[in-house]
Amino acid sequence: MPDEAVLFDFDGTLCPGDSIVPWLRFCIHAGAAPRWQWLPAAGGYLRQRLNPARTVSAKETTLSFIQGRTEAEFTPLASRFMAECIAPRIHPEARQLMDELHRDGMKIVVISASPDLYMRCLKEILPVDGLLATVCETDGNGVYTGRITSNCRGGEKVRRWEAWNRDRGWRPARAYGDSIRDLPMLSLAETPFLVNPDAALCKALPQACILRWPNNSVR
Repeated sequence: MPDEAVLFDFDGTLCPGDSIVPWLRFCIHAGAAPRWQWLPAAGGYLRQRLNPARTVSAKETTLSFIQGRTEAEFTPLASRFMAECIAPRIHPEARQLMDELHRDGMKIVVISASPDLYMRCLKEILPVDGLLATVCETDGNGVYTGRITSNCRGGEKVRRWEAWNRDRGWRPARAYGDSIRDLPMLSLAETPFLVNPDAALCKALPQACILRWPNNSVR
């Protein structure tokens, strides 16, 4: 029998809100990004709001301060960011659920549109067996080019999962998401769960179980 997997979105599902803005704030306070980085980040966000197709460009603009710098330079910062900023924001219900699923032998995979720049350290704070995230491109020497590849949102989540899972053969038994952009990923699973979902997702999956975190109320 193949192992059963549980797929989770991250931002808005396991913790409230977005993580890239807290990451930028953390890097500025740590001296790893200039204070004026807020200006291009705000510009990128506004352009994305006007044209959602510019999501990749917005991420590249927000993270432009990493260009020419190394993975090794940011790994300790990412580890601190996860421990100090993200861990306290994880929904208690999500943490308890993941611990229970892991004890039951389920494979836990987080599939996130957030950048792998810091998401790779998620395993330090949660029982995660697999992580798929938006890729911050590096050259052959581990230096960031400033480009974003494989923006892991919408249908790209499915493509990434299928490629990653090809040799593992895990069966997606459940999936958890909060946004209509998670619909392709949720559709992979036998049982989808909607966490604090937007109206479009509720309409697309009217029979799915809805979780309200925090407080773990179910409708």
